[in-house]
Amino acid sequence: MVDLADKTSTCPYCGTSGPHKNLNIYFQSEDQSLVRAALHQLTGFVPPVEKKSTSDADPYSTLEYRYEHCHSVDEKMRVLAEGLTAVYGEFTFEDLEKIEPKHAEKYLKAMLVEGYVHETKYGRYTA
Repeated sequence: MVDLADKTSTCPYCGTSGPHKNLNIYFQSEDQSLVRAALHQLTGFVPPVEKKSTSDADPYSTLEYRYEHCHSVDEKMRVLAEGLTAVYGEFTFEDLEKIEPKHAEKYLKAMLVEGYVHETKYGRYTA
């Protein structure tokens, strides 16, 4: 791949430089993505397939993943409140305890005080 705006190019590996006037041009384009695609086709390179997130991911495991990657306590409470409501509709203390077994009672009290959740029926909560 050569920039034809310059008269010479320097090899990034060995440092030698050479004039462009003796080059055979196989493909020319202003668009870098087209040049890369042509170079891939010429060399037989197959780019790796990008992994795409699935829309049908398990909501409970997604909730656990998001909860584990939270940094602040407020963010953890918000993720728990919204996630448990999304998974169960109305969740119980036992549902919260499955994700946060050590501090479930403290988290539930704090979520009620901060307004992240409210009690719809006795022992049933929603965001």
